[in-house]
Amino acid sequence: MKQQGEGALHVDAAGLSLEAVATAIGREMLDHMQAHQQGMMAASFWSDKMMDWATKDPAFKTQLFRFVDVFPVLGTPEAVRQHVDEYLRAPGVRMPPGLSAGLKAGALLPGTLTRTITGQIEQMARMFIAGEDAAAALPYLRKRWDEGVAFSLDLLGEACVSDVEAAVYQQRYLALIETLSEASRDWPGNTLLERDHRGPVPRVNVSLKISSLHPRIDPADHDRTIAQLLDRLEPILERAVERGVLINFDMEQHALKDLTLDLFMAAAERWPFHAGVVLQAYLRSAESDAKRLIEWTRKAERLVTVRLVKGAYWDYELAHAQQHGWPMPVWTDKRQTDACFERMTQRLIDATPREAGAPGTLLAVGSHNVRSVVAALAQLRKAGLPTEAVELQMLRGMADPIKAAAHEMGLRVREYVPIGELVPGMAYLVRRLLENTSNQSWLLGQASGKMNVEQLLAAPAPPEPDEVAINETTLNGASVHALSPRDDAVGDGEAFTNEPPRDFSVAAKREAFARAIADLDDIAPPAEVSAEEATAAVGVVRSAFDAWADRPVRERANLLIKAADLMRRDRDALSALVIRESGKPWRSADADVCEAIDFLEYYARQAVGLFDQRRLGRYIAEHNHVFHRPRGVAVVISPWNFPLAICTGMTSASLVTGNTAIVKPAEQTPRLARAMVDRLHAAGVPEDVVQLMPGRGETVGATLADDPRVALIAFTGSRQVGVELMRVAAKVTPGQHHTKRLICEMGGKNAIIVDASADPDLAVLEVRDAAFGYSGQKCSACSRVIVVGGRPSDGERFVERLIESTRALVVGDPREPSTDVGPVIDDEAAEKINAYIDIGKQEARLAYAGDVPVGLAAKVGKPFVAPHIFTEVQPEHRIAREEIFGPVLTVLQAKDIDEAIEIANASEYKLTGAIISRTPSHLAKARHRFAVGNLYLNRGSTGSLVGRQPFGGFGLSGVGEKAGGDAYLRQFVNSTVCTENALRSGFSPDVFDLLGEGESQHR
Repeated sequence: MKQQGEGALHVDAAGLSLEAVATAIGREMLDHMQAHQQGMMAASFWSDKMMDWATKDPAFKTQLFRFVDVFPVLGTPEAVRQHVDEYLRAPGVRMPPGLSAGLKAGALLPGTLTRTITGQIEQMARMFIAGEDAAAALPYLRKRWDEGVAFSLDLLGEACVSDVEAAVYQQRYLALIETLSEASRDWPGNTLLERDHRGPVPRVNVSLKISSLHPRIDPADHDRTIAQLLDRLEPILERAVERGVLINFDMEQHALKDLTLDLFMAAAERWPFHAGVVLQAYLRSAESDAKRLIEWTRKAERLVTVRLVKGAYWDYELAHAQQHGWPMPVWTDKRQTDACFERMTQRLIDATPREAGAPGTLLAVGSHNVRSVVAALAQLRKAGLPTEAVELQMLRGMADPIKAAAHEMGLRVREYVPIGELVPGMAYLVRRLLENTSNQSWLLGQASGKMNVEQLLAAPAPPEPDEVAINETTLNGASVHALSPRDDAVGDGEAFTNEPPRDFSVAAKREAFARAIADLDDIAPPAEVSAEEATAAVGVVRSAFDAWADRPVRERANLLIKAADLMRRDRDALSALVIRESGKPWRSADADVCEAIDFLEYYARQAVGLFDQRRLGRYIAEHNHVFHRPRGVAVVISPWNFPLAICTGMTSASLVTGNTAIVKPAEQTPRLARAMVDRLHAAGVPEDVVQLMPGRGETVGATLADDPRVALIAFTGSRQVGVELMRVAAKVTPGQHHTKRLICEMGGKNAIIVDASADPDLAVLEVRDAAFGYSGQKCSACSRVIVVGGRPSDGERFVERLIESTRALVVGDPREPSTDVGPVIDDEAAEKINAYIDIGKQEARLAYAGDVPVGLAAKVGKPFVAPHIFTEVQPEHRIAREEIFGPVLTVLQAKDIDEAIEIANASEYKLTGAIISRTPSHLAKARHRFAVGNLYLNRGSTGSLVGRQPFGGFGLSGVGEKAGGDAYLRQFVNSTVCTENALRSGFSPDVFDLLGEGESQHR
């Protein structure tokens, strides 16, 4: 074996190509690795039959890791046995040889099975997690130091959902700095680990996640978030300065990337701590991020260690971007990531200072891919920099042979060492297991022996352009989603896709949004009309009906597309008007406008097929066709809680199907209805085809609904008004030659079930946001949370975290990006909500009541009701049965999943519901028995999207087809089936059509 410091790392690279140097270094590293080749991670990992099988069977791997994910919350041997059966013995999952028999035996002895499984998982966890805290990890850290390996310690834990938890994390970081700096003071010196080419390297290195220090990091509220995080960081960074500790800012999701970089730079300008930050090469923005950081180091005269990694949230980023319709922030092919990593190492090496005191970047290569490592080392040699100018960083429990080889070759190696409890650390563990069993994992490729030296060390080949194009189309193409038919004559000829919400992590977008709010002029509401004017308007639109109905459906559809374009053009201004008139916070207002655009685009495409004649069957000489006709005059009575979206949805459905329409908006939000009608007129819809009639429901609304010339009523609103409209629609007056069609969406008393196996972080955040988003004024809002557990104490931890998480919400002016909870719509609504809060105080226990800042209502011009949470609620209590339409949440207890579903179904309303669970059989029960119109699994009860989650309930929640679904438009038309006898004198050309010309010889 070569001695430390000898070999290809120290050859003269002059005159050699980069690839020649990389290959020489790589061969040497692989030679060193051969002596340490017993398992690419801990031997127990690869020798374990389950893990070995996971690398060979993707279905088993998925089920195994899902079981590992849920395991920490399984509190009894029976629960462990149940989940082993449901995950590892599920249909279609092949068990490793011998394991199936063991599980069958364990089913008879659940205690033995639990101990066995617990031991296996804890053994895996100990490979990656060094201990519960710094003190527990010290023996391992000292051992590795003596072996020539440095460390960066990372705190694992639950998601930070409250200020209480943020404060705990802050204290844990402080304790970490104190404990490590004190304990390591007496460790023996190690020049390799403690000096680079320009001076000392801190002995203690701590990694920090900014999300652990704040419960509501929001890129939309960029400046305020930065200021609050700097306050949380102050004692940590001051202690780090005192103790000479390097603090490394970890990078998390892409949405937090710019905020993290901005925070890091602000902190590094304020405090002279040893500074480190992570850059992720799988981001398309990686090179511009590096350029920005390098330029800042020169301007700020700061030296920064940059840990360059590939990135750990690839699946999440793809899913998140696709679901929102945003550009993919990550490379879609691993070869692109690998190539970007090598370009990034070159940038960072070029920015490496050559003498003490100079600003720039120090590269830390965070990869387990030998090709990526040796490419960086080759670049270092070609730049004429010594080996000490770079260090390798790798995860504890992974790639031990690479670490050993690098150490023998004279490289500084640092392990990224997580510490924390098993339960909070499980998400981290699962990510690492997935990474190591990935089919694209370099470690797996090397360990399997399926890749030779040339393949292992080859430069990443760029994917073919058509491969990349296929990836992009597959992920974001409208044709993939197939949410609507395509028609070359409608819009762009493509299928429907949802309007993407604003990505407020992009500075230009949040700044434009803020400007639109600031620039919004005072807009006078349209004048209310009289009952007589409403009656006259019916005559106007009735006279326009025939001409509008005769216009080709594709013309009508394209007018909706033009209206959608106008809304898209004015999108931020419309959002500002939503904020002003209805009090919605930023994201809720933006979502309202997006949904309005979606309805226009979706119904335009859905209508075309509805008006194409469709043949029924292929019978000889019998032609059966179905086609549709408009109904006549439609009255649209829209609500204030989705003042643009729902109003636009019902109106556009009426118009595109050939009906003429009168729009009677809620009294609270007439400006938005006028904004919609104005854009329909501007798009080319004649003024006599759609008319705005603002006014009181008791007068204008009642007059319109009662008019015998009205053919259909589209209504969204309260149960009381909806039931009255059913009575009105059923009445037939003399001279009326049709029955009125009523499309009626009413309210909800929606429940979220939190199962015993629920992800605890997900449950808290989904319930909180579903209950208090838009101040609980969505008809789909969560007003009941049903916690599964036989004892009241089973839900105490959940309720405690839910309360503290709710306490972190900002009750404020909806024009401010920091606001989570804005006002309620008007004084009458506030009085009703407060009356129910008083009832709740008599029936149950008020566990939490939020505060409203003094003077806020006067500033905004609307009343406020802060979030309230009631516990010890029984199913028969009024606050558990009656719709409250405000930020009031009731917590109920159920002994098991069956009782939870029974409680959920006891409501008269059947609108939305959700369950947070990781038990497959419980999710299956919910699918089968949870009686609601929209059921959500492992997410909250709000936030349906047009085309993807068509919306509507049953019971006392409404009558009719789901809005935003493919059946919705059929309610706005009458259908005719036309049957023709095509036989003439015993002859029918259909015979030739069906059998072909060759059959004529039989005649």
